[in-house]
Amino acid sequence: MSNSDLELRQRIQELETQVRHLGNELRLTKEEYVEATARYLDIYCNLELKVSERTRELDAANGKLLGEIEERKRTEAEKVQLIDQLQKAMQEVKVLSGFLPICASCKKIRDDTGYWRQIEEYISKHSNALFSHGICPDCTKKLYPEFHDELQRRGKKE
Repeated sequence: MSNSDLELRQRIQELETQVRHLGNELRLTKEEYVEATARYLDIYCNLELKVSERTRELDAANGKLLGEIEERKRTEAEKVQLIDQLQKAMQEVKVLSGFLPICASCKKIRDDTGYWRQIEEYISKHSNALFSHGICPDCTKKLYPEFHDELQRRGKKE
């Protein structure tokens, strides 16, 4: 065998060795690829499951929030309506308060301008009260004694 044959065989062995190493590396790379793919699919499936669960949770929370928003809108509308009703009621209410100077004899009331007004006139002007007149039993007896006695007899019969 010649020197060149020997070199050639040596070179062939080196190349065969390199091919085996490359085959081994390729096999390892393929196995790593398969493992990485399996891990990726596992992670992807778990992630999809978590996303799906979280989406359901968020949908439920959004549903509750929408319900609360609607309830607050209804409550706000009721509040506005009640405020309107109260404001209307306040506009209709007239309240008498404070110190009212009244005549001890005729019972007229002195108004803010200093004039003496009948109590009915003053109260009607400063409130929503209405008056109807009658006469009490004491005044009937004092002013109309003859009618008082007759009214007493009628009341006892009934």
